[in-house]
Amino acid sequence: MGIRLNDPSDHDHDKAFDIFDRVTEWAGRGTHTLTLAVTTDEGTATMKFPFVQDEEGMECSLHDLYDFTGLLAVAASGVHPGGMSMRTMGDPDTVRGWQFTDGDPLPLTGGQTFNFYATDILTGEIRIPLPDTEFSDAPVIHV
Repeated sequence: MGIRLNDPSDHDHDKAFDIFDRVTEWAGRGTHTLTLAVTTDEGTATMKFPFVQDEEGMECSLHDLYDFTGLLAVAASGVHPGGMSMRTMGDPDTVRGWQFTDGDPLPLTGGQTFNFYATDILTGEIRIPLPDTEFSDAPVIHV
C-alpha cells in the first residue's frame, strides 16, 4: 500500500507551477536536480527532477515534470510538511534548500540545508554528504 496524500486543488496546482517557474528561473543556466519530499504519518514521498537550462531553454523529461509538479502541488497545499532542495552541478556542486510551511517555500540557510541533507529522514542518523558539495543560502521564492 502506498502513502496517502491529499488531493491538491486547482489553486494548489497553480501555486506549484508558480513556485516551479520561480525556482527554475532563479537557477539559471546549468545542470540542476530538484528534490522534493512530502511527509505523512504513513511515510515520505520523494521525487527528483533533473533538468538542464541553457540559452535555448530547459531540457527535461515531460513525464518527470508532470510528476514533480504534482507532488509540488501537494507540498503547496500546506496539508503535509515538506522540503525541497536544488543541487547545481559544478566545481563544487552547490545545494540550496527550502522548507514548506503552510504551503509556502521558506528559504533555508546553508547550515540548515546541510543538516537536512546530512540527516537520514527515516533513522535520524547523520550521513556524510557527497564530497565537493557546498551548502548555500537559498533565495526567497515569492508566491
